[in-house]
Amino acid sequence: MKLTFTKLDTYKACPLRFRLKYQAKLREAPLRSRNLSLILHRTLQAFLFHARRDPSLNALLRTYETYCQQPQDIKQQQRYQEGRHALEVFHREQGDRLATAVALEQAFSVYLAGIEIAGRLDCALETEAGLELMDFKFTSQVPPSLDPLQLQLYSLGLKEVTGSTSDILTYYYLRQGKRVSFPGGEAAIQEGKDRVNGLVRRLQDEQEFAPSSGPWCGTCSYRRYCPTQRQHPDPIPPMLVQARLPL
Repeated sequence: MKLTFTKLDTYKACPLRFRLKYQAKLREAPLRSRNLSLILHRTLQAFLFHARRDPSLNALLRTYETYCQQPQDIKQQQRYQEGRHALEVFHREQGDRLATAVALEQAFSVYLAGIEIAGRLDCALETEAGLELMDFKFTSQVPPSLDPLQLQLYSLGLKEVTGSTSDILTYYYLRQGKRVSFPGGEAAIQEGKDRVNGLVRRLQDEQEFAPSSGPWCGTCSYRRYCPTQRQHPDPIPPMLVQARLPL
């Protein structure tokens, strides 16, 4: 069995969604808003790889133009300007230390509760307060409450591949220009390991895959199958009904 944080987070939020997405492999409906998120992610990834040579705003915006098609209508122009503004704010706030980025797009895997957990780091930056592990978020809204579990797990991954322990753990919401930080260190890594171990054991013992309501329901592609969203939900396609589906 091989898991990622995204899979674990989906299970933690809603076991039914985990079952339908990862075990039954029902496709999610595409959202146009995800295009801008993907463009911004690719832009930052490419820019940071070359930031030691040229960390300028012009270099960042040229990279954005490389991945973003010219807008063809008003809505596309609005999204284009939103992405450009987000990058300008990010560069203004972080520009002085972008050339210090390490562990760029570094893949890692760790074993917890006998299960391989794989992931990919965005980057870590040198600061006066120590090493800051940063994970970029591109969602259209910042969640009202944030859980440091992903950062704690990725801090373990950073230690596995570089030998360094992050002192600060940060989610950076690019489209809002907002950063949310948590304390790092060995205590954060241990807390993350304990919580992931618990999630993995729950998943291994799971039988019901019951739905769980929350903010994620509004964008969920599987509401037609969910008894919390419909009084008479559609049955799961017969070919997908199994007692314990493989991961």
